[in-house]
Amino acid sequence: QAAALLGAKRVIATDINALSLRLLEYGVQEAGMGDVVESRVLDLFGPDPLLPIDGDDIDLVLVADVLYNQELGMQVGRRIMELLNMAEDRRPGIIVTDSQRFHGTDFTPLLNSELDRVGRPLVEWEDREISVTTSGMLIEEDQTYNVTARVI
Repeated sequence: QAAALLGAKRVIATDINALSLRLLEYGVQEAGMGDVVESRVLDLFGPDPLLPIDGDDIDLVLVADVLYNQELGMQVGRRIMELLNMAEDRRPGIIVTDSQRFHGTDFTPLLNSELDRVGRPLVEWEDREISVTTSGMLIEEDQTYNVTARVI
């Protein structure tokens, strides 16, 4: 929903959990964004390619909250390589973010091994200090946190 609120013309939200997607769809409809946001089941371990989706050009792929264990982390690395192997004029931007602490889920060695094999530039995590302001149902005031974000 955030992407739609920020002006995206089309958002495709994916998850392996159909219930999560139904809850998302409910929120999207309540917010009046049903014509912008659609949902699709996607299994990171399944045979379906991440892209193309209906042959559409995709500007940005956001991978969020999936680095729960080493197996998922490594599969995210494999799927990112799938995106990096796309023709440069079709390759989307890629953002990987997670609320976890990357315990055993760092996929960059796997990704760099493949990038090195095909003669492409290697990637490296960079720590960035950011300030985040949030609010929620159980607190009366906005809360501001200084956090370290790891980015590639």
